[in-house]
Amino acid sequence: MFSGVLLALSFPPLGLSFCGWLALVPLIIACAGAAPRRAAFLGWLAGAVFFLGSLYWLRHVSWLGAIGLAFYCALYFMPFAVFVSLRGDGWRGANVLKNIGWMVGAAAVWAASEYLRAVFATGFPWNLLGVSQYKELVIVQIAEWGGVYAVSALMVFVSAAFAVTILQYAPGVRRTVRMRPEMIFALLTVALVWSVGIRRLLNQPASGGTPLRAALVQLNVPQVGNWDEPDPEVVYEKLERLTSLVQQMPGLDLIVWPETAIPDLVRFSQRSADLVRRMAAAGTPLLAGSMDVVWRAENQPDYYNASMLFNTRGELLGTYYKQHLVLFGEYIPFEGKIPLINALTPIGSSFTPGRAATQFRLPGGTSSFSVLICFEDSLPYLARKAARSGASLLINQTNDSWFDPDCGSAQHLANSVFRCIETRLPMLRCANTGITCSIDSRGRVTQTLAPRAEGFQIAETVPADPANAPTFYVRFGDLFAQACLAGSVALFIIFFIRGRILKHA
Repeated sequence: MFSGVLLALSFPPLGLSFCGWLALVPLIIACAGAAPRRAAFLGWLAGAVFFLGSLYWLRHVSWLGAIGLAFYCALYFMPFAVFVSLRGDGWRGANVLKNIGWMVGAAAVWAASEYLRAVFATGFPWNLLGVSQYKELVIVQIAEWGGVYAVSALMVFVSAAFAVTILQYAPGVRRTVRMRPEMIFALLTVALVWSVGIRRLLNQPASGGTPLRAALVQLNVPQVGNWDEPDPEVVYEKLERLTSLVQQMPGLDLIVWPETAIPDLVRFSQRSADLVRRMAAAGTPLLAGSMDVVWRAENQPDYYNASMLFNTRGELLGTYYKQHLVLFGEYIPFEGKIPLINALTPIGSSFTPGRAATQFRLPGGTSSFSVLICFEDSLPYLARKAARSGASLLINQTNDSWFDPDCGSAQHLANSVFRCIETRLPMLRCANTGITCSIDSRGRVTQTLAPRAEGFQIAETVPADPANAPTFYVRFGDLFAQACLAGSVALFIIFFIRGRILKHA
């Protein structure tokens, strides 16, 4: 339970990032020498405490859903705890190389478990351990190679070194107290990562991209504590008033409205279409969040959460459909097949997911950008997909009013930072409420508009040069995490075979 508390403290709202480096030490000590079944329970308990303490903001949507999600995510702590318990020789007299090998194995099992949580059953990669370090820019630069999982593995490696050191001085194990080689090796590893991070921060790549000046409109439309729809008249009034103010700013290349800012289907609403034409007619293209519908041949509608780019004549230049939908927020699993499944969510029916990363290009522009809607910026594979498609800039349109005024918005931002480092693409974030800001390709958060403020932020960024070589992560994806998964499976097979041999010896 202490491990779960320390993990929760390392994430917003408190954000005590140093706690993340020590958080797993109590869990390791508790599981060392325990029976695997007991260790599995202890691991689940640590995870349940952590996720209940860090996902409590989901109560605004559903208390039952928040508790259920926390208990589900806690399952992914169990392989790590069982791995700790399977060290059959205890900790007496273990040599240094064996201890370091075990530390590497512990880090791999943890990273593999996080990867499984991120991809299984559509995935929920929220608050992975490495995300707690989003402000420690020197450390997190290694995400360019191994994604956020590499940062998580490094932190677990250090926690394991602390635990090994403490266990070496348990009663009857060692008598002399001195710095253990395992701890020294872990600190040297951190120093190496630190030096690499410093070099990446100091050596900015030459940018050949054309600077982009965008106005990010934050409506601050209160919404959803009770799932009631906001008053459309209030939304229309805010869109027109704030955008009219924005149009007075010189040198704008783009105006961005947040996720589903338009209160109806813009392609089928004369009022919304007229609003878009008036707002774009001042001379600046408009990227608007809206819902959309496409009718199938059998006269059945498919509804989409969409982002649409309009030129200065109000003509639609391109559309992106959200690819990763929020469970019970945008789609109902097994809809119509499981009795009472619809009772778990207030939505009437499911949206349809999009299939591709759209490349938007401004009229006369030399670089393209891709949109990530809502929580899509917490999914590494979607940002990588956009980068591989040729995007030079990422834009996140979101509506965090579902979870404000709690810490969900800050945790959301923390995930965004890693998408920029993994792809080395800058990002503009436009929220209805939440954190509207700019993030550069090194993960620096700048030009921030206060959460729950009504207004706009003028953000200037330089899209990545298309001539720059893609990062290792963009080229090879989650190779590090997948290698950890393969290694973890091999380790558990070895433990199983060894256990069978010892049982029959």
